[in-house]
Amino acid sequence: MKRSLCVVGLTITVCPILLFGQLAPRVPSIIGTWKQNVEKSTYSPGPPPLKGWYAVRQYAAGDDGSVIAITMNVDPEGLPSLGAISAAVYDGQEYVQHTVATLATSLASHTGPKLDRTISYKQLDQYSVQIVQKQDGKIVSMSTRTISRDGKTMTDKFDYTNEIGQHVTNVLVFDRQ
Repeated sequence: MKRSLCVVGLTITVCPILLFGQLAPRVPSIIGTWKQNVEKSTYSPGPPPLKGWYAVRQYAAGDDGSVIAITMNVDPEGLPSLGAISAAVYDGQEYVQHTVATLATSLASHTGPKLDRTISYKQLDQYSVQIVQKQDGKIVSMSTRTISRDGKTMTDKFDYTNEIGQHVTNVLVFDRQ
């Protein structure tokens, strides 16, 4: 009798955890708003941004498992400008990435322009993702984004050769807002 009660109790406790743990959608740790900590960020070959300039990134969960990313730059006078916007699944596939120029062209066109800027995200582990941005099929930026285990800091490490042959190793640090 004791053994049967233990088995029933264990089943009642463990089954819902296993069942709902697998069915509940996992919200990526990146979801939210992040403000760049320019003092902790490094730029090589440089130069760093003008004093008072910083970046803000906002990430939201899409209904289809995608992550919607909006990057904004804020100038020293506090005026924001769009950096880029995309909606992508972290599956290594290429997805369209819009800038102000591609959005303007897309909105002005009734047939839709050919979009030559893409971004792909490849999940490396629970905290890191590899990001590749291409323009006209050529890599223009490669980075690894890592979220700290406590979820308060996001670091983007860029390590690639730019279009003029310079090796770029920028490390951008962001704080969760």
